[in-house]
Amino acid sequence: MEKILVPVDFSDTSLNALTYAIKLLNGSNVEITVLHSYQMSSSAFSMKSMDRLMEEDAQREMDALVKKFQQKEPGVTLIPKIVKGNAISSITSLGDSGAYDFIVMGTKGASGLKEVFIGSVAGGVISKTNVPVVVVPDTYGFRPLREIVFAISGIPFTDASVVEPLRKLAKKHSSKINVLHVTEDKKPDLKEMVSTIEDLNPSVTYAFSNGDINQCLNDYLEKEDAELLCLVRRNKGFFTRIFNESVTLKQTFNSPVPLLFLHN
Repeated sequence: MEKILVPVDFSDTSLNALTYAIKLLNGSNVEITVLHSYQMSSSAFSMKSMDRLMEEDAQREMDALVKKFQQKEPGVTLIPKIVKGNAISSITSLGDSGAYDFIVMGTKGASGLKEVFIGSVAGGVISKTNVPVVVVPDTYGFRPLREIVFAISGIPFTDASVVEPLRKLAKKHSSKINVLHVTEDKKPDLKEMVSTIEDLNPSVTYAFSNGDINQCLNDYLEKEDAELLCLVRRNKGFFTRIFNESVTLKQTFNSPVPLLFLHN
């Protein structure tokens, strides 16, 4: 059985992500844990009575959500879970328990400083968890994954199993895989990289850009009309990590299609 963790705050954005998660693995043999975390906004109001009221309110919302979705998707198992605590810590702690194949989260578009605030939860989860994370734009309705763009650097993986989640989704949807390398001035040899997914018969495309990497990616996604962008996060040095996190954050909140983040 495939298991997915979907954090919700009961907004339309998170409910859209839950709908996407239900359809992502395309079958009834799926178990989805619907997680809601709550936390007092100020220590001045950290009283047991307020905790109880917040938990009761969350329980009402959760009961209504599960009832609504179970009526629409009776074959999918939904497990509600409400916890008190920081959202990022709650999601990553549960996600890294080893019980889940994917975390699926919704996100709203943002730019500039808004990315820092709006993106704090999704960005924090992506940077801290070891579980594959799918990020779904708030206005994106699910479409079968006819084409997945796998954007890579020229650095080989240290572990070929990194791409197993990509392989799982590609086989589930019979997806075409297009390996995309954004480069400045030359075509590196990607043979070793592509060999990890050669069983999926990928094509290879080079996009030349010495400017905005995110814009280059988005232009390509819209031209190809792809349904998913896959990125691999790497543990690197301090300055390289800052650059990569900046690109990752911008892509997370400005992508025209959902993103799959793998971790190396």
